[in-house]
Amino acid sequence: MIVVDLNFGTLPRIPLTMALMVELEPAQLRRLLKKGLRRGLSTDALRLCLDSDWGFALESESASELLGALRERGWFMQSPDADLWKTHLGP
Repeated sequence: MIVVDLNFGTLPRIPLTMALMVELEPAQLRRLLKKGLRRGLSTDALRLCLDSDWGFALESESASELLGALRERGWFMQSPDADLWKTHLGP
């Protein structure tokens, strides 16, 4: 069982930059955001990432909290045009 200690309230509420991304903890968060750069992640790839790195099912409350916190900050969200989850740098 994977245990990730992440308090979503401690994540900064500023635009994501590469400098900030490499400083974020835990490593699972950095990996998720890195995987979302460029082409992004399909929902199936996101499901695998959450399961292998976080121990979360995509439909779980923990995954919803994580994705919600990242979406609130504008850092990681699902594309409205395609089945892709992408990391967004800058404002």
